[in-house]
Amino acid sequence: MLPKASVWMITYNHENYIAQAIESVIHQVTTFDFELVIGEDCSTDATRKICLDFQEKYPNIIRVLEHTSNVGIHKNLISTLEECSGEYIALLEGDDYWTDRSKLQKQVSFLSNHPEFVMCYQKTREINELTGSEKITNEHDNATTGMSELLERGWFMRTGSLVFRNGLIKNFPEWYYHYPSTDYMLHILLAQHGAIAFLNETTSVFRRHQGGISQVFQAKQVLFNQQKHELLETINRYLNYQYEKEIRTHQKEMKYSSFMITLRHCRSLSDVLLLIRLLPYVDLQRTIKRSLGFVWR
Repeated sequence: MLPKASVWMITYNHENYIAQAIESVIHQVTTFDFELVIGEDCSTDATRKICLDFQEKYPNIIRVLEHTSNVGIHKNLISTLEECSGEYIALLEGDDYWTDRSKLQKQVSFLSNHPEFVMCYQKTREINELTGSEKITNEHDNATTGMSELLERGWFMRTGSLVFRNGLIKNFPEWYYHYPSTDYMLHILLAQHGAIAFLNETTSVFRRHQGGISQVFQAKQVLFNQQKHELLETINRYLNYQYEKEIRTHQKEMKYSSFMITLRHCRSLSDVLLLIRLLPYVDLQRTIKRSLGFVWR
């Protein structure tokens, strides 16, 4: 008998975090069966051993996919997704964790009772281990959202808060493998099939740490913004230019972000030339206010 829900988890070099992630799943209290499918991508630390130890202890719940070589985040994500047999799929990366033991029950029940939604997400406690700061994400989100907001706002749904219906994506497009924004691209592909619900509860923790994917992107934010600009052009063609306005708004915001980052760290002639190229996308009044804020901080 197939489980009602599958928990998708990918992991690489998460030995300091993976046990907490797994435990937060196996301690879920539900009225239905669920499985945990872990894509372990040849970690160089003790991550695989920890995963296998948990599998041995909970063989009826946990399946570890042991890659024989490092396949990278794109292939690991997709191959792990393909092994999920549940009617619903909950996402949780190996360095995050859930904080509510009824999280899975609540979200699966919601989707079961609301067929008009293809997925749902919740608020997340975001912990920055580098600065010691914390914040709650998505505090002012609308109850219902969809493709337009995803394309205009960008990545705003934290991975560990998301549950969606299985079987919606039959094939991943070839361009999916060429851009780093794996979560965001997945959200776009899912949103083609219906509306997204926001459930106003905080049930998970998203970590920012030195080895985390999001932290790697943040360290190279200007380059990442350039790649994201290209991705949005690709998505625009893929969606037959139905969301041109939203995509242009998003691209303009990314160029403004790149301008402010370069302005704060301007050290060379190439930085100056980049600032000049980005000037047409800059709101001068907004820039002055932000710059004064940094000076007085």
